Amino acid sequence: MCKFFPYYFRSFLSFLVFFSLVIFACMIADDLTRKKFIAETLRRDIGLIYRTQEAVVNTHLKVRTGTLRTTLSRHEVQIKDTGERVSAFLRILPYLRFLDLQYRRAYSGNTKKMKKKRAKFALYNRVVWGVIYNETFPDICAGFTNEVRQAWRKKVEEALQK
Repeated sequence: MCKFFPYYFRSFLSFLVFFSLVIFACMIADDLTRKKFIAETLRRDIGLIYRTQEAVVNTHLKVRTGTLRTTLSRHEVQIKDTGERVSAFLRILPYLRFLDLQYRRAYSGNTKKMKKKRAKFALYNRVVWGVIYNETFPDICAGFTNEVRQAWRKKVEEALQK
């Protein structure tokens, strides 16, 4: 796993800033294939986050105004390439982060049945950080490792041919 990112990035604002930090820390060269690889990985994983959140909202939460469902179903993400880095901008409703927290309160019951039921309400932390640490980081690190290996192999072959 990538060692660039400390474990304490746990706030709402850090999630919004996260994608630009990932790209800034991991982008060393101005290679088009790297930027394309990172953009595709981010787009895929952001889509996975949106789909998971949408499934939880559709199955476990009641519809009040419908704003949450429409926002999650849009899968809005803008990936911009600005010279040295690739940034991903996405719209997240501020209260989405706290929806799963309201079901973790003590008054909702501490029985095994209630804990199992509350585990299905994971909307933000477990979904977002689960995808980031289990999908995005390993894919980006593995992709860069393979790219570096191929570059070194080319250099060694060129050196041996001379």
